[in-house]
Amino acid sequence: MQSALPVSRPSGSQSLTRGLDILRRLVDAGRPMSQTELAEQVGVHQSSVSRILSALAIAGYVRKLDNRRFEPDFGVITLASGVTNFPLVRLPRATMLDEARRRPGTLITLSILWRGQILYFLRAGDGSDDVEFWGYGFPLHKSAPGMRMLLEFPEPEALEILRASRARHGWSPGTAATPANEVEALRRARKSLDHDILILEEWHQGGEFGAATLIDYPAEYPVALSLTGPRSLATDAEVRLWMHEIRRSVEKSLQ
Repeated sequence: MQSALPVSRPSGSQSLTRGLDILRRLVDAGRPMSQTELAEQVGVHQSSVSRILSALAIAGYVRKLDNRRFEPDFGVITLASGVTNFPLVRLPRATMLDEARRRPGTLITLSILWRGQILYFLRAGDGSDDVEFWGYGFPLHKSAPGMRMLLEFPEPEALEILRASRARHGWSPGTAATPANEVEALRRARKSLDHDILILEEWHQGGEFGAATLIDYPAEYPVALSLTGPRSLATDAEVRLWMHEIRRSVEKSLQ
């Protein structure tokens, strides 16, 4: 399994790596940024940042504003336009919608842990529109699939990923049941893992459970199937049974 954290790149691809890093920072910031800010964050000279921004602007991924600041342009959106062609989106869609309809009130998702953040490839719920891709990210300490995938990594790396998630999304308490820190989150997640199914009780929202398991899929990163819903819908034993049933159906659809 490949590390969920960013890795170093050969020197020959340094400019491309820096360009992607700058673009990512502009998208994450949610506000215009100056060359000075970007240079400080990336750790390179302003002249290098200026050349990269010019290339990104020509390609339509970055737009320069009147106040000498930059923000993402609409070209960024086109990068995700082909997400429906991903097998993880296209193949299991009908199966997941059918499984959600069979269990009113639940929400079923597929996700991966990519470079320290969780990406949702498909989300299906009874009575709601399915979502093909959600790449904005989510705090891992409140995510059942995120915590289930983290359990596959050595503890030092899992803790590092959780710290990176804190830096990116903060560590909002959520509910009284939400873990207070990274160490507690991993410890309680391990204790809550039973028959390969992780069930988190009210970590994200009061009165709701979040369950997750891994699915068998040929990918460099872990892939998780999750189920969320009101606590009143089912007991833990019933949730585990549902998860095993849904996993078999989803894995079959991906063959």
